[in-house]
Amino acid sequence: MAVWEDVANKVADKKFWIVSTMLVGATIYDAESTYYALDKCRTCFEANPVMRPFVKSGRPSLYAVQSAINAGIIIYSYKMKKNDEKLWWLIPVVVASAHSIAGTHNIRIAISF
Repeated sequence: MAVWEDVANKVADKKFWIVSTMLVGATIYDAESTYYALDKCRTCFEANPVMRPFVKSGRPSLYAVQSAINAGIIIYSYKMKKNDEKLWWLIPVVVASAHSIAGTHNIRIAISF
């Protein structure tokens, strides 16, 4: 096994994949709950002005943008972990938490209609 494979296996360990998967899952939850709420509530709209045009464009557009953002976060997290930085997990966990909160907010709106 090459030295770089040892480093990759040490960095991309179980914790790294759990955190990364949590980020992606929370992003999907937020996106799908957004469309669910918009389907239930005709007067509702995407509150985030940056994401609003992508939500209006449809799932492929929204998922393309969110995937690029997540890829950047995951790559940055990987590089931090590779450099033995203790808080490598902080950014993806904070972003996943924000998506989870937003997704739950969306579901609450949807069930009120």
